[in-house]
Amino acid sequence: MKIVLYIKDIEDKKASLETERAKLAAVKAEVDKQSSFLEGEVSKTKKYLGELQSKIASLTAQQQSIIAGRQAGLNLPKSAYTSQGGCSSDLTNGKEPGFGSAFGFFSFGVPHRVGLNQYGAKGRAESGKSAKEILEFYFNAEYKEGYDQGINIHVVGTNEYGQTFDDNWNIEEYLKHVYEMPTNWHIEALKAQVIAARSYALARTGNGSSSICPNQGCQVVKREENSDAWKQAVEQTKGIVLLNGGSPISAYFSSTAGGYTHESGSDISSRPWTKNTQDGRSGYNSFDDVKNNGYDKDSPWFYCDWGSRSEYNGTAWMKSEEVADIANAILLVRADSSMSSHVGQPDKPTGDTWDQNKLKEELKKKNITPFNTISSVSISADLGYGKTNSISINGDAGSQTFDGKEFKDFFNVRAPANIQIVSQLYNVERK
Repeated sequence: MKIVLYIKDIEDKKASLETERAKLAAVKAEVDKQSSFLEGEVSKTKKYLGELQSKIASLTAQQQSIIAGRQAGLNLPKSAYTSQGGCSSDLTNGKEPGFGSAFGFFSFGVPHRVGLNQYGAKGRAESGKSAKEILEFYFNAEYKEGYDQGINIHVVGTNEYGQTFDDNWNIEEYLKHVYEMPTNWHIEALKAQVIAARSYALARTGNGSSSICPNQGCQVVKREENSDAWKQAVEQTKGIVLLNGGSPISAYFSSTAGGYTHESGSDISSRPWTKNTQDGRSGYNSFDDVKNNGYDKDSPWFYCDWGSRSEYNGTAWMKSEEVADIANAILLVRADSSMSSHVGQPDKPTGDTWDQNKLKEELKKKNITPFNTISSVSISADLGYGKTNSISINGDAGSQTFDGKEFKDFFNVRAPANIQIVSQLYNVERK
């Protein structure tokens, strides 16, 4: 009897296990089915994300292309010598825009802020710094005397003055024809510029093995020799170059860095000899500190609102509703990146550009309250590095905070006329 019961118990367990196996098989089939479905969904999602990233990259490239085109029209001064371009600060030019509650977007310096800050060199020289001290501040490089003076520089191309070149000049003769800094500046600033120009020419040509252009794409030269003061600076610095790893460096320079220089800039990537600096007489704790202490503060391009509109007395002041419109553009694209093609310049529209009212309509459709007017704008900045971190907008739709670069990029696409923010460090003024 016990054996019979034992066998029956085994058979019952077997039947139970077979039933459980059948259930598990069904569950497995369902799991396999769901797994297959999920794999398909994951694949679709990955594909969508890839397409989305591609679209974003494409839109970003289009955005940067638009910005580059708009800024090209400002004739931003690449060197202190040029009289082309420039900016008339609406804080000091005495012009009134003709409307109240005005906002001005002021940039510190102009691109590219890498290497020798020319107006900074002027300020340092006037404070008693030598050319060597000036260059050692702006570059991580060896200050080398006695470099080969027998190298020839082949100049090929046309300069901004319509002069055409296909000439071989000894390096020291070549330097007498360089025009990149006003020659009535302090001799130590001129000497620093000469050494930077000598180093740049040698690096650009591989110690004379290739050619160099005579315009702002390289260094500006003219057929006629520069002034006696400039030639004196050339003579006093013969054979002095800046080296890194034993070779001359591309000693970049620009007119006005806005109180800071950086390892890399708008069109220049980081190099071992470039560096981030606070270019001031003392540390910065506020925007006023930057404006008062920057060695290049005397530059007309140090702190300025770029652009102008003839209908507002040639100023770059913006109305409250125009600032609101830029905030609305960002909010719309944040909600739907496919809207990027519609937020171009409304006063110079393309077929896809939406005006202020259309942007507000689209925001309302997405249950987002648009701004009509702005009451205040505040800036948060990294004054150690020299960058606007964020901008906070307050108005009839409440308060919104935007990343500093995000706002700058949308501003430079959407702002009216040729009004632009040209620096990563910028501030907002009220009138």
